[in-house]
Amino acid sequence: MNAFSTAFTRGLPHGIVAAVHLPAPSDEIPTKILHRLHADERVFVETLSGKRRTEWVGGRLAARVAASAIGFDLGPLLADDYGAPAAPKSLSISIAHKDQLAIALVARRKHGSVGVDLEVIDRDRSHIASKILVPSEMDDIEPLSDQRRWNAVLLRFALKEAVYKAIAPRARRYIGFDEAEVSNVADGHATIKLMLKSGQEPKEIDGRYDWMPEGLVTSVRVRWD
Repeated sequence: MNAFSTAFTRGLPHGIVAAVHLPAPSDEIPTKILHRLHADERVFVETLSGKRRTEWVGGRLAARVAASAIGFDLGPLLADDYGAPAAPKSLSISIAHKDQLAIALVARRKHGSVGVDLEVIDRDRSHIASKILVPSEMDDIEPLSDQRRWNAVLLRFALKEAVYKAIAPRARRYIGFDEAEVSNVADGHATIKLMLKSGQEPKEIDGRYDWMPEGLVTSVRVRWD
């Protein structure tokens, strides 16, 4: 696989997701790759180094691929004060990175605000459950076998990461793991109940997931109007 080449482009219930292969972290990114970015993005890239630089470039390239798939020629995609992609008004864009892949979910803003996360199944780290899950979620995973329990914890973690990315640009604050409850997880869909500590809650929230060959991709869409 070639560095920064497109790994896949797929339609999800919440928009178009595109993925780009990431090379090993390096400050040395070929000029031909950088010139696939907008000029303003190339200026910003010079302020980054190592892993952050590699992931940032990959995420912006993935966003361009996804935006193109819905017929949108994306301009400079910089970041807001909280690090989220500062998307044009007509689009909602969310980016995630994991290991050797960067992904971007792009949707038309009129359908709501989206968040995406990417995770891979690695070593069992179920011990983190108490830091991520609310009591009702702990009750749901308790009867599961060891392998299923870790998958269940990882899925809820990834959905809550997507919740944060969908809501934070409007909330203008960090959204804690204890401010969302995930339940009724089945067939690619999950029920999400919000318990926000401050700020207006959206009128609608929808959580989806897909165990793809490349990893677990979760997406959340929220609507305030």
